Amino acid sequence: MLFGKKPGYDPDYDLKIEESLARNEYPAEKLDASRASQSTPLSAQVCTREIWEKYKDVVSSGPAKWTLARAINTGVMYPESFVGCHAGDRESYDDFKDFFYPVIEKYHVGFSMDKGSDLAGTPSERMDPDQITIDLTDSAKDKIVSTRIRLARNLSMFPLNPGGTRETREAVIELMSKVYDAIPEDSDLAGELFRHTTMSQEKRQSLIDAHFLFRGKDRMQAASGYHEHWPHGRGVYLNKAQTFINWVNEGDHLRIISMEMGGDVKAVFARLSAGARVIEDGVRKITGAEDAFMMHPKFGAVTCCPSNIGTGMRGSVHIMVPKLIEAIGFDEIDRQCRKRNCQARGSSGEHSEVIDRIDVSNWRRVGLPEYELVEDMIRCANYLAGEEDKL
Repeated sequence: MLFGKKPGYDPDYDLKIEESLARNEYPAEKLDASRASQSTPLSAQVCTREIWEKYKDVVSSGPAKWTLARAINTGVMYPESFVGCHAGDRESYDDFKDFFYPVIEKYHVGFSMDKGSDLAGTPSERMDPDQITIDLTDSAKDKIVSTRIRLARNLSMFPLNPGGTRETREAVIELMSKVYDAIPEDSDLAGELFRHTTMSQEKRQSLIDAHFLFRGKDRMQAASGYHEHWPHGRGVYLNKAQTFINWVNEGDHLRIISMEMGGDVKAVFARLSAGARVIEDGVRKITGAEDAFMMHPKFGAVTCCPSNIGTGMRGSVHIMVPKLIEAIGFDEIDRQCRKRNCQARGSSGEHSEVIDRIDVSNWRRVGLPEYELVEDMIRCANYLAGEEDKL
């Protein structure tokens, strides 16, 4: 029933509040040490004593009743984290704006919270594959193993999961079950929802082997409250072809994922767009809510972590560049990707081993239409393929 979680307190899953924060006291010693180190979380950079004094007794006006102590817990407990803070509800971003706004601007370099984002159209309209104006080169297509594009979305009628409860998580998956049941059987998106609490061991192992299942087990995420009440309310939805996947309550309420082998980026993007539209329309129809997804007037989609706000979109390809890896190394490849508004990772995720292929994805998330972020990824893949061909 625990589905990977150890009995009793398990730091990989259970929420623990750092001692000073639990007393609502400024963790001066830990934050000073963090700021003196070579790598300082964005939360520690911004949460000065002045900011703490301003917000220490403030409670968010949203359903989570979020506090600054809860917001910065991850960064205080784990100073090696990059962002180190999370929101508990949409209102947190504005109720603690002198903290969250600078964090957003530090992560999304070049984006101004004063100016905000003024993109034309809805996210669904901007997720139009016909808007993509460039193509992968033949060389890049030959080297791409697989393509994956995902969206992070949160439902407007619930708090974000760090500020949620077992009941809100279970309500999210119950609502999504109804949405999935309403997808026509003859649709390419039709499939089945597998709940963590009820799936068989055989199904669990098959999903693990296929890399479709999320398993929690992350101390930094646990410190935010992501994994509270594990595994209740969690699930994975798969279409029949296993090219359209939804993670329910992994961190955000939804990770909407489109993927397939090969490099047909436009087809993957089109499926993602269609799937997101079906889910949005389904939630509206069932709940009667005007806004299915949680949105902010300045930056767009609201997510638990400030790193994902805006489009909440990450488009990636696994590309074979063994000679380039050997010639210049992964770190230099990542530097070249970042010059092109992208990021390189190991093919099994961040910090994973790099052998003959890398995961290339868009770095930017906010202030730009979704199709332009896909174009970032295409340009970078073309560049890497060209560099590989020179060797």
